[in-house]
Amino acid sequence: MKESPLVSIILPVYNVELYLAECLDSVLTQSYRNFELIAVNDGSTDNSNNILLEYQDKFLEKLVVVEQPNKGLSAARNTGLDKVKGEFVYFLDSDDWILSDTLEKCVNTLVNDNSDLVVFNAKAFCDDMPIGLLDKLDYTRNLPKEHYNNGHKLFVDSRCEGTYIVQSCCYMYRYHSHPALRFIEGILHEDHYFSTSLFLSSSNIHVLTNRFFQRRIRKNSITTSSLTMKHATGYYETAAILHKELSEKSIQSKELSEYYNYMIYTGIKIEREIRQGHMSFTRKIELISTFKSILTFKERLRIISPRLYKKLVNTLKKS
Repeated sequence: MKESPLVSIILPVYNVELYLAECLDSVLTQSYRNFELIAVNDGSTDNSNNILLEYQDKFLEKLVVVEQPNKGLSAARNTGLDKVKGEFVYFLDSDDWILSDTLEKCVNTLVNDNSDLVVFNAKAFCDDMPIGLLDKLDYTRNLPKEHYNNGHKLFVDSRCEGTYIVQSCCYMYRYHSHPALRFIEGILHEDHYFSTSLFLSSSNIHVLTNRFFQRRIRKNSITTSSLTMKHATGYYETAAILHKELSEKSIQSKELSEYYNYMIYTGIKIEREIRQGHMSFTRKIELISTFKSILTFKERLRIISPRLYKKLVNTLKKS
């Protein structure tokens, strides 16, 4: 009888002593038992590493703890990817947790369907937030199909439905179909590059509606902390790198062009907010020059004059 495939779970850990045990317990209680948990302690200064060491006996050699100086989330995930022994890879964030049947259902889908990738949904939770607000923070893929033979079609449908989910904790993939894929280190919003590259290079994708991933909303996380130029730069760099790499592979479409422009303009909105709504004309021209191979005429107009842009859009709607 063929042995069930090994799943490599990559867990970056940085100063999460309040939440780490709950995350580890959710892995311990998985109904699917053939996994390795690669925990990368990314220079934690709290009690996180001691908690990892305390759990090693509970995991019966399934837990591998890797120590490194603080390099950031992307670098920690890349360190984990370099240690992978499994056929399938799943990323888990150490302040979140997963339902007990997550691995089992994902592996069964990947094996039975011979898929490269299985994607699923997430449920947001927070002790200090009303349910109505939390519902808006769920990750729900409203896709018309359960199976895709083309990653670009999945991308297009996701963008059309307004539910393009790049969160890397919301999918499991076959490692040897994408062995060289790595996160861009040193930037924020790193999932945009990795997930988009993964989706577009996958040819057999299954969509599950299960909300396996339980997403914690907490203060001072990357997604809730005050905006800085590093947030804007993360979008700028991702757009530029994705555009260059996919163009070299002759992967182009209207939807991808809109996605690049979306990321650049998101960066610009962040930059404007940091500058309290003001951006100099010189800075606008600099950005247009930097991204001239990406920006459409409409986006260039939106950067130069948001008012004229709105007038143009309204005129086009009426015509």
